[in-house]
Amino acid sequence: MKYISIFFSALLMGLSQQPIGCGWFAWIALLPLIFFLDKKNLLKEKIYIAVLWGFIYHFSVIYWLFFNIGTTKILGFVSLVLATLILTVNTILIIFLYHALSKKQLNKTYYYLPVIWVSVEYLRTFSILGFPWVSLANSQVHYNLLAQNVEFTGIYGISFWVVLINVILYDFYKYKNNKILIGLFLTLLFPWLSGYYLYN
Repeated sequence: MKYISIFFSALLMGLSQQPIGCGWFAWIALLPLIFFLDKKNLLKEKIYIAVLWGFIYHFSVIYWLFFNIGTTKILGFVSLVLATLILTVNTILIIFLYHALSKKQLNKTYYYLPVIWVSVEYLRTFSILGFPWVSLANSQVHYNLLAQNVEFTGIYGISFWVVLINVILYDFYKYKNNKILIGLFLTLLFPWLSGYYLYN
C-alpha cells in the first residue's frame, strides 16, 4: 500500500505538469511522500522510495523524449530511461538531505522540506546535466495570476510555495489545528493576491 501511494503521488505531480488543466494536483501530490518521510524509517528504505517517486515523476514529465523526431523508437526509449534515471538522482539527494536533517530531532522537520527541495532544484541548474524543465514550478504555468510572482521570486519561489502548501496540508492532517488551517488559507491565498496586484 505504501509503494502504491508513493506511485500515485509521483504520477499526480507528473500529471500536474501536463497541459490538461490539473496544475492543482501539485498542491496535494506530495502528501504521501511527506507522510512517509515523517516516519522513522531507515535511510535504505527512504532511498527506495526516492528512486520510485523520482523515476515515476520524471518519466511522466519527460515522456515526450520517446517521441523525439529524428531518432528511432529504440533510441528514444533509451534516452528517456537514461534521462529519467539521471534526474532521479535529484530526488535521492532531496530525500538524503531530509533524512540527515531529521537526525537533528527538530520539531516538525517536514517544514524544512521546501528549502531542501528548492535548493536542490537551484543547484541542479549549474551542472553539465542541468535540466530545469522538471521544476515543480512548471505545474503552475497555466495560472496567470500566480505566475506573475516569478518576476520577483523566480521559478524557485513557485516551487517553494507548492511544497509548502503540501507541508501545511500534512501538518493540518496530523494535528487538526485551526491555527494551521488559517495558515494554510493565507499561504494559499497570498500569491494570488500579490499576482493580481502585479498583473494590474
